[in-house]
Amino acid sequence: MAQKQKVPGSGRKVGTPNLRTVEVQKKLDELGCDPIEGMARIALDESVDLQIRAAMYKELAQYVAPKRKALEHSGDGSAAIPIVVING
Repeated sequence: MAQKQKVPGSGRKVGTPNLRTVEVQKKLDELGCDPIEGMARIALDESVDLQIRAAMYKELAQYVAPKRKALEHSGDGSAAIPIVVING
């Protein structure tokens, strides 16, 4: 079966949100709902259960700090790894 060739210039332009995203944003605007503000209010409310507050902080952190990627170390495993212990 032959593969379809991509036609240059076809498809959605880079940076253009899909229609569902636009609909959801429009509905939230109509309702006066800001999900980020809502999560922040829950995170800051000390009367809310600590686990829920922590979940809100975790969710909000994604918007200000990138997630760390796992690093893969290579080597044959025969080299010693120096460990230095400093006693104060």
